[in-house]
Amino acid sequence: MTLLGMHFAPRFHATFFALLIFLLIGSSAGMAQDGEKLFRANCASCHKLDKKLIGPALSGVTERWESRENLVAWIKNSQEYLETSGDAYATALFEEYNGSIMPAQAVNDEDIAAILGYIENPPIAAAAPVVVGDPTTTSNDPDYSIYWLAGFIVLALILIRVLFSLSKSLKRMNAEVEGTEVKITSYFGSISKWMGNNKRASLGISIVLLVFVLVQTWYGAKGIGVYQGYAPEQPIKFSHKIHAGDNGINCVYCHHSAEKGKNAGIPSVNVCMNCHKGIEEGSLYGTEEIGKIYEAAGYNPETAAYDKPQMPIKWVRIHNLPDFAYFNHSQHVIVGEQECQTCHGEVESYDYPMKQYAELTMGWCINCHRETEVKTASNDYYSKLHQQLKEKYKDDPERKKFTVEDIGGLECAKCHY
Repeated sequence: MTLLGMHFAPRFHATFFALLIFLLIGSSAGMAQDGEKLFRANCASCHKLDKKLIGPALSGVTERWESRENLVAWIKNSQEYLETSGDAYATALFEEYNGSIMPAQAVNDEDIAAILGYIENPPIAAAAPVVVGDPTTTSNDPDYSIYWLAGFIVLALILIRVLFSLSKSLKRMNAEVEGTEVKITSYFGSISKWMGNNKRASLGISIVLLVFVLVQTWYGAKGIGVYQGYAPEQPIKFSHKIHAGDNGINCVYCHHSAEKGKNAGIPSVNVCMNCHKGIEEGSLYGTEEIGKIYEAAGYNPETAAYDKPQMPIKWVRIHNLPDFAYFNHSQHVIVGEQECQTCHGEVESYDYPMKQYAELTMGWCINCHRETEVKTASNDYYSKLHQQLKEKYKDDPERKKFTVEDIGGLECAKCHY
């Protein structure tokens, strides 16, 4: 071997082994990542790593079975394995869970190896972020601008009063020094004298003040009963952003009657438990808020049983129309084909607390009925009305669409009866 070859060979072998180790590490990391995905897709609905769920905890599962081959056969088809193997551990497991059969899994040997690799070496979970205060996306602070303005006016009047008193004192002192006599009018007398000498300025100031008072009174009266932006504290800090936004849960999964009746409905705690029986820790508040769900449901996460007294969740209602106004969710969601965001805003972006997005006043509803086109295409509910409208406006070539107003959406009896 040449001198060059002697120097090159160690470097080549070192490089080769480094590359080999890198590929092995990369492939094992990829397998762990694939194993986590496969675990979540096939196992997570019934199993957790560290606690019982519907099935047993899977941490250390390979050590509990006699052989890895038996475990693989059980995963692929547990019912067939029970009938043919005579495995005492599998039989005891079947009896422990009251004869519940694990469904056959559509996974191959490579998938199972990846899943078991993830179970044996799960990634270290990141610590939940520490939340300081409430992570809100909206501010509920009231508008104090009118009070600031009123305070400024009061301070200005006090300053004028002080300056007037100072001027009066200086006049008295000057008169005493000169030995003359001075006539000093009162504060209000001076104002009256000034207004008499400056009639146009006084009239302008009076008009401005009167208009200001009338405008503030008008807006104050107009806002009575309007709760736009209302975002009350709730017994559980529920985040629509996490559920509807990040996880893509459909609105009607929780508000199931929005498509079927007048009210959207408040989800029962059983709906929450469909997911949170397995999800015990949240990304914002850890176990604190999910623990309130368990308390309401009477669920004990340690025993995975409903062995505690149930407690009602006292949700605070946000959207509330007056009793004399009728609104039907199904009419708007199913027949009108309106999205929830039309009235409730971009709910999927709202963190805690939930807020009232729209004014929900009569004027707001009327404007919507005037502007919203009726979805007549492939909508049997409106087929007859659509034909009548086309016949009525057949001589009007500019009529390209029909709004809710055209089908009686502004009639008083539609919402008030």
